[in-house]
Amino acid sequence: MNKRFILSVFTFILLFCLSSCSKLTGLKGNEDSDGWITYNGVKYIGSGFFCAAEDKKYLGRAENGARVYAVGNRNDPVYIVIDGSDNTGCYIKEGFSVPTSGTVTKVLVDPYVRGSNKKVVSKQEELNIVAELAAIEGEVQEFTVENYYTEGNAFYYVYDGSNVSTNQNYGGYIAYVNGCWIYSAPGMKIQIDQRVSNTAVVEAVIIKDPELLTGICKTDLVKWIKR
Repeated sequence: MNKRFILSVFTFILLFCLSSCSKLTGLKGNEDSDGWITYNGVKYIGSGFFCAAEDKKYLGRAENGARVYAVGNRNDPVYIVIDGSDNTGCYIKEGFSVPTSGTVTKVLVDPYVRGSNKKVVSKQEELNIVAELAAIEGEVQEFTVENYYTEGNAFYYVYDGSNVSTNQNYGGYIAYVNGCWIYSAPGMKIQIDQRVSNTAVVEAVIIKDPELLTGICKTDLVKWIKR
């Protein structure tokens, strides 16, 4: 193979790697900043929110090497996430907030600030299933879930296409216990004992509708639940 060609390919790869790791111009601050950062001269206030991995758009790196992402496709992002080696910072453009009501446009399943957040419900037919689940009625019973995190999923609503959610948007908890699917709605009691393998006592109703169960089991609502 021509040595000049090999050298050209190596140079291209090197320049690509350097550009992809370059400092993000216009950003002042990082994930450890004291409450706020600026991006392109605009102030962003530190706040807690969740977002799906599919909605994060890579912008570049902070001065300390942390990866910087915009949430959504706006040229002037409302939400910014900075992922460092030990910490993650979430920031909201000054004057904005996370919507806590409106039209549900996405559901985040077990989202975590530093997680991959790939469990998402976003198709309209799946959102309809979630709405049907949230509306079920029945006798509220007390169940023991052996491991709150592996035998069930909590979920959170995203409103009005904002691509972000927060603890205030908690939609409930679904789990598989003693051969039954159960749903714990917001306001129902959940007590987690982290000293004993994350065992939880959960108030919930049994999901009995076979069509609803079939629909639920086709979504990420129950993804990775042990059963």
